[in-house]
Amino acid sequence: MPFACEVRYHFREHFRHAKPGEKTVSAPSFKREGLPKLRVADLNGVAERIVEGRVGHLPYQFLVKISRANGGSEAETLEVKVLDSSGRPLAGFPQVMPNPLTKGGDISRKEFEMPIDQALKEKIEKSLLAKEQFITHVDLIVGMDDDFLSQDFPK
Repeated sequence: MPFACEVRYHFREHFRHAKPGEKTVSAPSFKREGLPKLRVADLNGVAERIVEGRVGHLPYQFLVKISRANGGSEAETLEVKVLDSSGRPLAGFPQVMPNPLTKGGDISRKEFEMPIDQALKEKIEKSLLAKEQFITHVDLIVGMDDDFLSQDFPK
């Protein structure tokens, strides 16, 4: 089953001229960047579906694989690696787990929060967001629902 990956930059906006009792920040929103499309590889009898690459606003290298060993007789495994610009894994990565994704089941997406320091946060805000908007968090999302598998992905 195919899958796709994107990075989501979750943000809110400050309302500078809010009156007493009014909201001072907007509802959550996000902008997204798609990773390159899936490729399939066969490595020593292990069929792997791989998404690998970068996005424009993060200095990270992403590698997401779903593998099935021994000719398909074993369950699938989801592996997520995220490397910094020097090639070292980010805190909390790699992550390897039984594949939680099913197109028709309850879970068609899996989210992984990306660590970002203050300097990177400010750089993303300056290059991607409007003046009063601020990053709340950044996620890598692996998905196999219709939104991720449409011809329009990545948007």
